[in-house]
Amino acid sequence: MKNFHKIDVSDLEKDPVIMFHEKYYHYLHHLCIFIIPTLIPWYFFGETLFNSFCVGACLRYIYLANRTFCVNSVAHLWGDKPYDTNIKPAENKFVSLFAHGEGWHNYHHVFPWDYKAAELGFYRWNFSTAVIDFFAWVGWAYDLKSVSKEVVLQRVKRTGDPNHFEGGPWGWGDRDIPEKNFMQTETIYPAKGG
Repeated sequence: MKNFHKIDVSDLEKDPVIMFHEKYYHYLHHLCIFIIPTLIPWYFFGETLFNSFCVGACLRYIYLANRTFCVNSVAHLWGDKPYDTNIKPAENKFVSLFAHGEGWHNYHHVFPWDYKAAELGFYRWNFSTAVIDFFAWVGWAYDLKSVSKEVVLQRVKRTGDPNHFEGGPWGWGDRDIPEKNFMQTETIYPAKGG
């Protein structure tokens, strides 16, 4: 991104939490990825320091890194392309299960403003949405945007695979999905006092 330096981030620079993270990222990374996962099994469960480091830190880190990398590798190679058949990202149920809901990559690239990153309104295949919804319920996440059914169907007709959605996209019409989840620009969880 050659124009990255032109983006106005003055609001982020005023946030003390973000600036703390920016300043101490490397220390926090090593603390949370290697030190704490090594010390907990060693101290609380009597595991050897070597085993704690190998399993609690290294193996865990390898698993999480590969799970994350699957989103931009496996979900770009294999899967359905119901929203736009002209782009590489695909819908991959395995990646979504493995990465807690991040495998709905075709939808995410077509509708990047939808906080759910999928048309699904249930949490079974999209645990990340459950976490965001929890923090929205607490009041820490707000101004969440979603896409309407009409916009999704228009996009499918224009660039997607219409055979993929007999009777509408997967998830539409599910009685467990509240209708508010399908509003194009509705704020699902408004800011407190907003």
